[in-house]
Amino acid sequence: MRGTIVSTDELTLDPGRLTGAARTLVRISFGLSGIAAIILGILLFVIPGRTLQLAAILLGVNFLVAGMMRIWLGAFGRLPGGQHRVLGILFGALLVITGLIILRDSAVAAATLLLIIVLFAGIGWILDGIMAIVESGRAQSRTWAIIFGMVSILAGIVVLAVPGWTARWLIIFAAIGLVVTGVAAVIRAFTFGRGAGEPAAGPATL
Repeated sequence: MRGTIVSTDELTLDPGRLTGAARTLVRISFGLSGIAAIILGILLFVIPGRTLQLAAILLGVNFLVAGMMRIWLGAFGRLPGGQHRVLGILFGALLVITGLIILRDSAVAAATLLLIIVLFAGIGWILDGIMAIVESGRAQSRTWAIIFGMVSILAGIVVLAVPGWTARWLIIFAAIGLVVTGVAAVIRAFTFGRGAGEPAAGPATL
């Protein structure tokens, strides 16, 4: 059993265990992802409507391609049993129809997706607040648990009452978050693996 346990150290990205080429690839990955996040954050802040519309178009294309692949696998793939084939074709057709609907009017689809996200956030805050109040009897500080629950419920009600205002602030926070994480990724691209030498040669183990 001891040999099957994986520690958290084995899951971390240790530059000392990577070769020089591997560290370069990691730096490039951090840099490209950071630049992409910064660009997306700026676009979301400057032209949120078009940026969300582009995201909706990409989602529609993804649904369309995934649906066609499902249909092809259901019709020509070697799936076990006729039920799997039929379900695969039906699910693929549903994805294709959804993708076509999104691509037909991407602006409406983007607004709808944003509204769904806001509604889920509001409902989630309300449910979280209710659960906090219900479970406040088992909390170490019952007063703070009740206050947190009431604030969470109030925030959820506000989100559901004025979804348009919430959506605008959600876009702003998302844009800021993307820029901050992008800058952090670019900085890590320049600092990752500095001072780390080549890993010591040894027997290959799994």
